[in-house]
Amino acid sequence: MPSSKKRKRRDGSVVKFRGAASMTTSVPPQRRSHEVDEDDDYFVVSSGGAAHTRSARPAVSIGPDTRRTHLENTVVRLTNQARAKAGVPPLKINELLRQAARSHSTDMARRGFFSHNDPDGVTPFDRMRSHGYAQPAAENIAKGQRQPHEVIHSWLNSPGHRANLLNPEFSVIGVGLHLDGGPWWTQNFGYPAQA
Repeated sequence: MPSSKKRKRRDGSVVKFRGAASMTTSVPPQRRSHEVDEDDDYFVVSSGGAAHTRSARPAVSIGPDTRRTHLENTVVRLTNQARAKAGVPPLKINELLRQAARSHSTDMARRGFFSHNDPDGVTPFDRMRSHGYAQPAAENIAKGQRQPHEVIHSWLNSPGHRANLLNPEFSVIGVGLHLDGGPWWTQNFGYPAQA
């Protein structure tokens, strides 16, 4: 049975960790004509469950990019399953948003931060636009969840993340994963491209 640890926060509340700790945070949707409101950010520390083990490697070896893409696509599939249960249309994968999400996950891992804004002040919306997507909508990030179903479970159990994940106004998604030292997950959402 995994050990439980308690940690006291600066505000006096106590967070109980069980097993490996994981973190998630989301940026609420950006209105098309407004900037990001830093005060509306969400931060949730969720407890992991029992220790997780990895199964044996498949007989046919796959490269790290193939594995990463498979895990990212699984997050999209699970996101769309949750959306279907909620009566919300599915999201389509957008490669520009995927590249923005991948770059953010890798940047967080390499520079050792966990935030939507990077240490240089670049916002998720700046990042998505710099990768070529003109209608960025929202972002969810997470760290420590080992499998796609774990990160989806964490996001669905947090009001801010759930709102992003199930927002019917969003039409496209890009998921980016960095495995080393995390895993680090980024989920970017976009509004439909305007004609």
